[in-house]
Amino acid sequence: MSAAASAGLETSGMVHSAHLAPRYEALFQVSDSLRVHRNLRALFRVLPLQLRPVLDFDYMSVFLSAESSNQAYWYVLDEEDQPVLTLAQDVPIEHAHVSWAFEHQQPTVVCKMDREVRFPGSNRLLTERGLQSGCAVPFTTAHRRLGAMFLGNEHPCPFSDEEVRFLSFVADRLALAVEDLMSQRYSCDRSSTDNLYNENLALREELASASMFEEIVGSSETLNRVLAQVTRVAPTDATVLVNGESGTGKELIARAIHKRSHRSGRPFVRINCAAIPPSLIAAELFGHEKGAFTGATQRHLGRFEVANGGTIFLDEIGDIPAETQISLLRVLQEREFERVGGTRPIPIDVRVLAATNRDLRAAVDAGTFRLDLFYRLNVFPIQIPSLRERPEDIFLLAGYFIERYASKTGKKIRNIERKTLEWLQAYEWPGNIRELQNVVERAVILCDGETLAIDETWLQHQKRPQTQPPLALVATLANQEKQIIEAALKESSGRISGPAGAAGRLGMPRTTLESKIKSLRINKHQFKCMERSGP
Repeated sequence: MSAAASAGLETSGMVHSAHLAPRYEALFQVSDSLRVHRNLRALFRVLPLQLRPVLDFDYMSVFLSAESSNQAYWYVLDEEDQPVLTLAQDVPIEHAHVSWAFEHQQPTVVCKMDREVRFPGSNRLLTERGLQSGCAVPFTTAHRRLGAMFLGNEHPCPFSDEEVRFLSFVADRLALAVEDLMSQRYSCDRSSTDNLYNENLALREELASASMFEEIVGSSETLNRVLAQVTRVAPTDATVLVNGESGTGKELIARAIHKRSHRSGRPFVRINCAAIPPSLIAAELFGHEKGAFTGATQRHLGRFEVANGGTIFLDEIGDIPAETQISLLRVLQEREFERVGGTRPIPIDVRVLAATNRDLRAAVDAGTFRLDLFYRLNVFPIQIPSLRERPEDIFLLAGYFIERYASKTGKKIRNIERKTLEWLQAYEWPGNIRELQNVVERAVILCDGETLAIDETWLQHQKRPQTQPPLALVATLANQEKQIIEAALKESSGRISGPAGAAGRLGMPRTTLESKIKSLRINKHQFKCMERSGP
């Protein structure tokens, strides 16, 4: 070989090495960066920043699979903050390419979208977005398949074999980092199923909060007093009881407290106590062990464990059954609990926020809510005003909702009909902000011009229903229930279960009757004594 040819090859090799050096230096930087970040969201946010200097791409997404729960999550480039990946609410249009790479466990490269025959529908949508080519690679460990990532480009054929190999190296390191985060998020005694459950629940909570109306709109004096209370109590760890009618925004206040606390970077977990059957609420709050009851085939983490280090919001706390009130009281007093079917106490560090539209003091007097639990929850009460108590905020809220829904429907609404303004101001809004929101959304959908109008029939001017029964009525109902149970106990000579027991006579489960006997302070033993002293 001639000296010139040798020199040419040497120069070519040096150029090739010089071209690869920054890329593999970036690979080390990616590895270091993945080790530093200790949660998935932070990890995926920085990944595009590490790859952009060494790879040419215009779009990126990451698919994360949780196979045990049949759930999937996508991270895509933020439309407003392009350099970072954020959690997506919808399945991206490149899902066909990514799913293929994930299922076949090998990279797939599309050099030119309009010539690719494997994904015709997805290719058309990607082309409409402006992408001409793409590459999807899976990330997998020896233990499980975790997901795949996709890079798209506005130019055809940008991904060489060497670039695909480099991207596969990145995927390998990403897989190790993701698996490490999933396995170390909780203590080593918890199973991998628990880890995936907790990770999925946290992601679902993020999705829910991302789509929720989080701004508190208004300038009235009554609302400002509430916000002043929020500002004072948020930095503390005090338990807060938020009172207010349905639709007044109690959850918004709870989220505002969490966001202004030192726990804002930790989970905010919400549970509606009224939406869960009484027989299941203990397992949902505190979790259960494998075999705790029929159908409990594996250990299940409760919401308190998921919220550990953060905040748990117990909505409709007044509907929690009596037997669960005892366990909740223990959490508030001793900061520990036991899973259903478990014997080991589990310490917990979580802030408790609760909300109700019921009169808990009346429930205490009626014997349906524990007095000691009420005192533990009522450390810092906040009363949310109804919308009719802050009429000056109606126009501000209506304007906010008009702008929100007009933007979603692509309409331009500049004015509100004068008669509509009068009706909105005069109406008592028994459904509060939620009802106003629904009325405005309906009006925006039906609006054909730039002036919003509503139909007066939408607002039924009825006398405002009483949100809670008066104390005397609650007490009367409790006394009647107590008399019925005592009569059944007398007829069954104090027996609870069995064919002739009081539970069977009343048509309710034994555990439910035992709970009612305890909450109504009925002495069931006196009826057994009556049997022995009878003729």
